[in-house]
Amino acid sequence: MFTRQVLAILAKDLKAEWRTREIFTSMFVFAVLVIVVFNFAIGANPELLGQVAPGVLWVALLFATILGLQRTAQIEREEDCLQGMLLAMGDRSALFVAKTVANMLYLLIVAVCIFPLFGVWFHINFAGCLAPLSLILLLGMLGFSALGTLFSMIAFNTKAQELMLSLLFLPVSVPLIIALVYATVKLVEGKGFTDITDYFTLIIVFDAIFFVLSLLAFDYIVEE
Repeated sequence: MFTRQVLAILAKDLKAEWRTREIFTSMFVFAVLVIVVFNFAIGANPELLGQVAPGVLWVALLFATILGLQRTAQIEREEDCLQGMLLAMGDRSALFVAKTVANMLYLLIVAVCIFPLFGVWFHINFAGCLAPLSLILLLGMLGFSALGTLFSMIAFNTKAQELMLSLLFLPVSVPLIIALVYATVKLVEGKGFTDITDYFTLIIVFDAIFFVLSLLAFDYIVEE
């Protein structure tokens, strides 16, 4: 029952996005703009570009996540779509899981699309670290999506929903962002997976804690 509900909601969201492509387009354009602006602001110094590139990448994905969450909330607010789903569901935590997976998929597609551009503009060859970097990217996207989905539901019925989401999401995500940036720096520099064990552990613990807490608190949050 739980799996069927998750798949049904996920299919509904993906079909709606496939028809309009509004969420992906806004996230992709914003991420590209962030990368372009930082690239021109930093200049053509290859050494400096390599130093700041991981931070720019995660800043672009972070704010693209917020933009995507805001657009998702706006769609659900239309004609009380969210309220209708909650009334029809037996296990409301299925909604959290489905929304987290959907947001993660949007972010993953954006990352796949911007990676070639990012590599060219910042003169980075990802071939040597593609496997561990892909794992770090997936875990980072999971953390962003789970945390963002939870806070978007908390801010859903507030008057300043967009502002409230940013105020909740950005400070709490700081430990995750720091770990992701430093892990990416090490991998881009050619270090092995053993050199990022501490950062990898922090990312795993962060994702696990917030995913479990979100599942436990989600029913109470949407009830309120």
